[in-house]
Amino acid sequence: MEEHNETYSRLSLEQRQVMATGFALKYRDELMDVERQIKEIAGNSSEDNDKWCRDQPKFDDVRDLLTRRWNLLNLMFMPSVMNMNRFREINSRLESLCRQLRERMLKLKQSLPIVRASDFDDDYELEGELRFCYDDEKSVLKLDDDDHYCSDFCRMIDIIHTCNYGTYWECIERISPDSPIFDDGVSWNEPPFYGHPEFDDIIICHAMHNLSGHMLYSIPDILRLNDFWAEVHLTFQSITTQDGTRYIH
Repeated sequence: MEEHNETYSRLSLEQRQVMATGFALKYRDELMDVERQIKEIAGNSSEDNDKWCRDQPKFDDVRDLLTRRWNLLNLMFMPSVMNMNRFREINSRLESLCRQLRERMLKLKQSLPIVRASDFDDDYELEGELRFCYDDEKSVLKLDDDDHYCSDFCRMIDIIHTCNYGTYWECIERISPDSPIFDDGVSWNEPPFYGHPEFDDIIICHAMHNLSGHMLYSIPDILRLNDFWAEVHLTFQSITTQDGTRYIH
């Protein structure tokens, strides 16, 4: 794999695009077969999701197949100017959303002396979350190069979202006031980006790293995600024993 990456990195952009076309021709039938197997287990619509996601053997089989799909689509990714511009925009958007979450959380923390009620509040929790939410087909963009991949992006992204739902990876990022800042100007240039020079001049943000490295979304999938939710939760807690003794943090 390292030898392949070194060879790939020496190719011109045009040569890498030709290679992506070759990979698409080589792996397209395999990709379509993998997605067919996924649909045999998970069904063809969101209404089928409850029928398999609570069956652990079926769930595990779907995740294994999704991992194969992830590998194939990353090999087939077309590094066109349009795709790279879209990638930059999404990467910038994700970094911006995380930064805005931190800023909003800081403002809420600064307001605590004003909004806390001493006769009720024993403790509080402050957390920010960034997630992709699949609602319907509008949550997934249709792009001009869909035919390059021949993937059923809408259904596959719905299934990936279902696999992540209720797990730690339901959220792209979870941020607390004490969380370390992962976006410090150093790129998270790890697989599937490492060894691909078209990503070398992009400071890949931590949220993009999580989407691509931990949540089963391939690069072509990420370019089509269109429903990001950023939320800040401030929870006040009253904690007492039966006799009314309060726990005050």
